[in-house]
Amino acid sequence: MSWLNLLFAGICGAGASATLSYCSNISKKDIFWGAIVGGLGWFVYSLLTPQGTSGKAGTESYFWGSIAVALLSELLAFLKKNPATIYLIPGLLPLVPGSGMFQTMRAAVTGDLDKTLHLAFTTLTAAGATALAVAIIASVARLLEKFLENRKLSTTLQNLNKRDLR
Repeated sequence: MSWLNLLFAGICGAGASATLSYCSNISKKDIFWGAIVGGLGWFVYSLLTPQGTSGKAGTESYFWGSIAVALLSELLAFLKKNPATIYLIPGLLPLVPGSGMFQTMRAAVTGDLDKTLHLAFTTLTAAGATALAVAIIASVARLLEKFLENRKLSTTLQNLNKRDLR
């Protein structure tokens, strides 16, 4: 995939995320950041999707795209002092395997059992990879937050002890 196509994919992902942010009544200053998160996630997804697969990405593309979205969402939540979900929900919108869900239902309605099972498995693994990526990053962020909190507390206690000794 050419860099121009990747850039266009990122811009489209940002547009979809900005639209969802606007419709969800997210504050105007956070709409921009939600769009950046969604654009980056779709850019990473598009970058890792094998060329010539016409939209049939592997699970790893969904996973790494979701990792990028979750990382940036947690970073923005820390920097902007907002909940991570403000950036995470719009950021994940482009990564939802909606066409896979549609194709699965279409195959089920037409009675093609083999195709239905294959598409359902592919769609569920993509959704599972997205959920796993978000859970991993959220857990690491909470652990890091606790570590920094304990470190700050320990530094404060050390300073108090030094002051008491004087």
